[in-house]
Amino acid sequence: MWMIGMNLLVFITVLGFALFLAQPYFAQYVESYAVRTRPRKVRAELTVTQPHNSDILFLCKIIGEFALRVLPGIVDKRTQELLAFANYRSEAHLAIYIGIRLLVAGSCLFLCLTSALGSSTGLLLSAPATLMAWLLPNFFLAGRVKKRQSQILRELPILIDLLIVCAQAGVGLLAAMDKVSRETSDTCPILSVELQQLIQEVKVFAKSAGSALASMAERCGVDELTSLSGALVASEQKGADISFPLKQQASAIRDRLKRKKEEEAAKVPVKMVPVIMLFIMPLILAPMLGPAIVIIVEAIQPIMGIDPKAAESREHAHPR
Repeated sequence: MWMIGMNLLVFITVLGFALFLAQPYFAQYVESYAVRTRPRKVRAELTVTQPHNSDILFLCKIIGEFALRVLPGIVDKRTQELLAFANYRSEAHLAIYIGIRLLVAGSCLFLCLTSALGSSTGLLLSAPATLMAWLLPNFFLAGRVKKRQSQILRELPILIDLLIVCAQAGVGLLAAMDKVSRETSDTCPILSVELQQLIQEVKVFAKSAGSALASMAERCGVDELTSLSGALVASEQKGADISFPLKQQASAIRDRLKRKKEEEAAKVPVKMVPVIMLFIMPLILAPMLGPAIVIIVEAIQPIMGIDPKAAESREHAHPR
């Protein structure tokens, strides 16, 4: 009974992890194809997203802070970049994330050791399973980064168009960014807040607009922002009109988004093949092959020495 209970616990844990892994994909499809009866509420994303007030997150924070004090080298460069790209840039976010990784890895190690008592193979497999559990949160963080960068890429052409209008009206680059950041808080929430932080860096740290824009591109991790900052810095140094590089960048970004949508549309028939084979083909083949299978079975029974009439008479003679 003890082994059955442990196996059941491991099965429930694995099933929970699988559902947790599949949750972003289901949410993505619901967000994309659901019929909306009310307008979507746009959440203003803060410059640094604040952690939620939760007992579990508080426990993860305590564990993470202790681990960072004991082992400062536990945080690699890749993790820091992902946290910055996902807008988790405070020390509290870092401590919570390290605590989550430690809890997931420790739980996996405990389950593997308890379910593999007396089995050398299970003990050997506990090490790679713990390593995979330690790396598992990075996949969710990378998904958050990809989603945020995609949103930035969708907002960027709108922002550039507004900057072009301001530049053609004779407004300077910094004043145009300030104006656009205040006017696009609803349509471009992420880039609006990032531009507000850029303005604060220029005012507080006396940075130039080009260097502040380069810092913003480094924070977001979007290549288009990096190329845009380089083009604007070059135009600013030469004293040229900034509307021309802005038009080029907007055209390039829209072309990339168009190619991306075309690639996604081309993948739809390939993705539909497993669905058709599993759910549609059986419904088509069942009424077509059902009568043929019955006829073939009736024709094979005399060859195999089976008399269906004798079997039926014996069934009537000796009812159960």
